[in-house]
Amino acid sequence: MWFPEGPFRGICGVVREVDAGNAKLHIDFGEGLARREGNVLREQRHRLTVSFTEVELA
Repeated sequence: MWFPEGPFRGICGVVREVDAGNAKLHIDFGEGLARREGNVLREQRHRLTVSFTEVELA
């Protein structure tokens, strides 16, 4: 999933679950660049649940 506009503009996410009965999408996405701290790559990960009325597949 790609957010072309709004507060999440430019962030890519993964739809983890579609709850069609309740019209909700459960989305995981990362914020910022992965960076190395010591020997570990770090990035901020988030989960988001949104309501929808229409979804366009591209």
